[in-house]
Amino acid sequence: MDRDLFLHRLFSLLLLVALQVLFLNRIALFGYATPLFYIWLIARFDSSMTRSGVLLWAFFLGLLIDLFSGTPGLNAASATLLAMFQPVFLKLFVPLDRYDVIVPGSSTMGGRPFTGYLLLLTVLHHTVYFILRSIPLGDWPVLVLKIVFSAIMTLVFMLVAELVSPNHGPKRS
Repeated sequence: MDRDLFLHRLFSLLLLVALQVLFLNRIALFGYATPLFYIWLIARFDSSMTRSGVLLWAFFLGLLIDLFSGTPGLNAASATLLAMFQPVFLKLFVPLDRYDVIVPGSSTMGGRPFTGYLLLLTVLHHTVYFILRSIPLGDWPVLVLKIVFSAIMTLVFMLVAELVSPNHGPKRS
C-alpha cells in the first residue's frame, strides 16, 4: 500500500473515531436510533485490499471506538465481523465483468447497487452490535426497533456523506 493511501485511511479512521465518540454516540433519537457512522470506513474499502488488511483496519477502528465509549469489545467484534463480509457483499453488487479495482461508491457501482450494498452492511453490523449489547436478550421488540431505526439513521448519514464527498481519497496510480 502506498504511503498516501495509508495516511488517508489513517486520517479517516481517526476522524471517524472522533466523530463517533464525541458526537454521534450522544444521539439517541426517540431512545432507539443511534447512528454508528464509523462503519462508513469499512464500507469504503476498495476491492484491492487483502482480507487480512480489511480485518485489521476494522478491528482497530472498532477497538478505538470501544476504548473511548466504554463498550468492551462490542464495536471491535461487530466491525471485524462486518469486515469479514465486506468483500463478499461488494462482489454481490458489482457487475461480474468488472476486473478493475472498485472503490465502493455510487459513481463506481451505481446508485441502487451502492445503496443496497450499504443497507446490507449496515443491517448486518447493527444486528450483531445490538444483539451483543442487549445480552441477556429480553425485550425483543425494543431490540428490533433499535436495529431498524439505527440502521436507517446510519444509512442516511452514509448516503449524505456519499453526496457531499465527490473525491474519496488519493488517486491510485
